[in-house]
Amino acid sequence: MNATHRISKARTTLLLDHPFFGALLYRLKPVPNNRQPTMATDGVSLFYNDNFVEDLAPAELVGVLAHEVMHPALKHHVRRGDRNPRVWNIACDYAINPLLVDAGLHLPKGILLDNSYRGMSAEAIYNRIAQEQEESGGDPRDGSAGQGKDGGQAQEPGQSPGQRPVETPGGFGQVMDAPNPEEPGQTATPAQINQQEQQWSEATTQAAAISRMAGKVPLGADRAIEGAAEAKVDWREHLRRTFSEAAFPADYSWSRPNRRFAHAGLFLPSVQKEGVGELVVAVDCSGSISDRILGVFQAEVQALVDEHRPSQVHVLYFDEVINRHDTFCGGEAITLEPAGGGGTNFVPIFEHIAEQALAPTTTIVLTDLYGPMPDDEPPYPVIWACTTRNTAPFGGTVHMDIA
Repeated sequence: MNATHRISKARTTLLLDHPFFGALLYRLKPVPNNRQPTMATDGVSLFYNDNFVEDLAPAELVGVLAHEVMHPALKHHVRRGDRNPRVWNIACDYAINPLLVDAGLHLPKGILLDNSYRGMSAEAIYNRIAQEQEESGGDPRDGSAGQGKDGGQAQEPGQSPGQRPVETPGGFGQVMDAPNPEEPGQTATPAQINQQEQQWSEATTQAAAISRMAGKVPLGADRAIEGAAEAKVDWREHLRRTFSEAAFPADYSWSRPNRRFAHAGLFLPSVQKEGVGELVVAVDCSGSISDRILGVFQAEVQALVDEHRPSQVHVLYFDEVINRHDTFCGGEAITLEPAGGGGTNFVPIFEHIAEQALAPTTTIVLTDLYGPMPDDEPPYPVIWACTTRNTAPFGGTVHMDIA
């Protein structure tokens, strides 16, 4: 039996025994491609190597097909951004494989499976892998755990790194970026990505309904799909929006019309921002914040300062106590230099603010949210820039999915 017939038979088996995965699989068009070693998908096609398919046991082929279709089901093909393709593939495999094992599917030997990643999004797993590489002296941007910046695969003219399969150790079903149907070899435009997201959202909803009717809903699949939607929200935009909601504009003015709408013949008042008073930034120095995360956070804080013009920025470095208090006046560049390294306690932040008679319009705390909280919520807005999936008991929590 050749590869084409084996895939056809395995698709039928998957639809009958695991209808959630089977129904989704019919959205992918099988395309033989022996230039890549195993299987790959871009959310439109299912590329496969004939020899790889023919060497798999029947049950393994069913499992590999389920694995492959979960990449677009979780929208991995539209979520990579500028992440290293090879590390992204590894992270996506770690996110998918526990779901398939829990569903009773059989996968080839040597798969990427680590229970410490169970329930995590591909973004969160990528961040952890990147941090481990950074701590071991590697550079997560160049895929130093493996084959170099492009994953070690030959790049065809006009292709971006995410537009070709990237082989990973323990990997057998790679994910590629969504294609641009109007420009072969190029990645999808934002509008095309939105369309792909919508189509796969509808497909997963329909597949879930089919599997429920058959009484064969895979454990954890719904939660994983919901988590994928949440993980894709850009944390930087979330931080800016949350901050802006706390820093209301002072007034509107007709003296400087809003140029955004002038082209349409609409003359509307512009927002006049008079600054947001004092801003407090508290940095967790317990050892959970890497230099990479600190650098990205500093850039975002600087952007907020440039936009909203606080009169002063107070930076508190804390672990179980406040280790240092730096103050930056309006117009000064913000630099973050951690001090401390013990456990974490959030109570001293708010005690210190009260003792120093600070009057923050907003307080932003960079942390992993592990530690004791104050009994009472402070009388000013608090934004928790969180490096984990924890949620604070008060204020707004922004999950920093940094890669």
